[in-house]
Amino acid sequence: MSLWQGVLEAIARSEQAWIGLCVVLQPLWLVLLVGILIRTRALGRRLQRLTAGATGASLERVLMDHLARVEEVDTRQRQVEQRVSALEGQIPLCVQRVGLVRYDAFEDVGGQQSFSLAMLDAQQNGIVLTSVYSRTDVRVYAKAIRQGAPSHPLSEEEMEALRSALSSR
Repeated sequence: MSLWQGVLEAIARSEQAWIGLCVVLQPLWLVLLVGILIRTRALGRRLQRLTAGATGASLERVLMDHLARVEEVDTRQRQVEQRVSALEGQIPLCVQRVGLVRYDAFEDVGGQQSFSLAMLDAQQNGIVLTSVYSRTDVRVYAKAIRQGAPSHPLSEEEMEALRSALSSR
């Protein structure tokens, strides 16, 4: 006797029990089916809201737009990183240390109109710029600084401006 024949004979012997079991299980199946339908409808509404988007586009269109924006941001980030790298290479060459000394170059001129200004980069290269003011004229002098050392002899005020720049940060 096969398995199927054995099952059919067992059902035939206790037909009343099987009918009773089906009557009891039918409302449970109905409740389960209603629950599944409610969840399916709720998921359908969520999917509709997700795919509708602000412009009513499909989910695929929304995802494609998002992917395009992500790629654009990635491209811009790489460009910014390249620019930052270029700027980082230039920073050591920029003026980073400054020293200023104002003074009266002549006894008959007040207000400390004369000055010496030292401007140096990260390697202590730069200039000392001096402006000497008198009642009749103004003279401007520039002296190069290489690795903290002047290319020409410096006056007392220029040395003070250079020391101030070397000690600044």
